Amino acid sequence: MPKGMLTRVIRYKASFQFWDKIHSYFHSHTNAKASQLHNELRNTNLESQTISNYVLHIQTLVNALTTIGDSISSKEHLNILLEGLLKEYESIVSLRSCFDLLSMDEVETLLLGHGSCLDKFKKKVVAFINVATTSFESNSSISNPQENLTHQELRS
Repeated sequence: MPKGMLTRVIRYKASFQFWDKIHSYFHSHTNAKASQLHNELRNTNLESQTISNYVLHIQTLVNALTTIGDSISSKEHLNILLEGLLKEYESIVSLRSCFDLLSMDEVETLLLGHGSCLDKFKKKVVAFINVATTSFESNSSISNPQENLTHQELRS
């Protein structure tokens, strides 16, 4: 029993008073924890984390709420999951009406697959930019048109 709890119940003579106080104490702490978890759910988004970490974090919060007896519906879980996504996932979010036919596991799999495709695309774009930049830098150092024009005028 927490130290602070003992000082609250020591004055009671009847056991029912003691148990009522303990129940009240833990009930208020459970409500506070539920509020904290709901707030964290509403404020969690994909920004600065991978899609798999995002999905896992949302699921962990949902499980924590369920553990303390404040479970949320699958529909609310889905809404929270979709609302925290970035603009890159707009094509997936636009299919929201189809998600009613899917389980949460299937939706999460769809999001993870889309995230994987986005990562591959980003890597290809970065590789292309690096090649283009390297190619441009090497070409500009080899042939500077202004320099060539000046050199030809001096020969004439």
